[in-house]
Amino acid sequence: MARKYIFDKESGTFKPKRIRLTEILSGLVRYGLSILIVAALFYLVFALVFSTEREQALEHENQLLEAEYTALTDRLDLVDGAVGHLQERDREIYNDLFSTDPPNYLLSGEDTLALTAKELERTGESDLVWDAYALIKRMESVASQVSRQLAEIDTSLSSGRLVPTAIPSLVPLTSFSPVQTGASVGKKVNPFYKTIRDHTGIDLLAPVGTPVRCTADGQVTQVVRSEKGMGNQVTVTHKGGYRTVYAHLDGVRVSVGQNLRQGAQIGTVGQSGSSFAPCLHYEVLRDGFPQDPVNYFFAELAPATYRDMMVVALTTGQSMD
Repeated sequence: MARKYIFDKESGTFKPKRIRLTEILSGLVRYGLSILIVAALFYLVFALVFSTEREQALEHENQLLEAEYTALTDRLDLVDGAVGHLQERDREIYNDLFSTDPPNYLLSGEDTLALTAKELERTGESDLVWDAYALIKRMESVASQVSRQLAEIDTSLSSGRLVPTAIPSLVPLTSFSPVQTGASVGKKVNPFYKTIRDHTGIDLLAPVGTPVRCTADGQVTQVVRSEKGMGNQVTVTHKGGYRTVYAHLDGVRVSVGQNLRQGAQIGTVGQSGSSFAPCLHYEVLRDGFPQDPVNYFFAELAPATYRDMMVVALTTGQSMD
């Protein structure tokens, strides 16, 4: 390594330059920093341009997770919509039966005290006490509302204005299976004319001769024997503004003016009138307006059976008459 010289003004000669330790260390530091900067630049360029197998696998996994998240979000939206629809139907059924809105037993999420550990640490004792007090007051209000509505129902039952057996809450066919469910109320395709018409009841498929029972206490107000239209049919009037209609019967075992108890046999399933196959066309009317009979079968059917029956009834597009 060549030595460096400096000019000495006093002696007028060149003398070797002494290298200090600080200068050596300073040079080493600058050299090391230069190497680190160059290495960092190389790594950055490599990371931006090239991907390792692990990074590629992670990127693919992230794409799959995003797709799964999107699918789950769509399913959640669908479930939320179905739950909202079922809640509205439940409210309508409760209102039809008891002439009052159902109580709200559940409190919203903001009314609960489900705090995380961190939230508990940040929340003071006075705030916890106040939140607990507010929640208890709301629960007392809900309990009071429930007690009031139960008292109203009990009064209606005691006075005779509301009789459970007067509500058409049975399936008119015994030993019923969801696979026997046909089209329910709504716009349905007529099997003979292939046109869309209003269907005012539900079709229950069964062999000819299957017993048909009265779904609630009532009085027979009409008996029709015909080979046209709805065929042989029976109309029973019940308390609370209810009427039930049983059509396409084979045999009729009741007469006008006869009082029937819930579960009494009315006749048997047939194919009288304009019926595509042996079935019972069953209607529920309240104050003259057709109701969906499926909504009144919940009192007798198991939840799973009731759910399956409702799905079939809502998705069947063609009626039997």
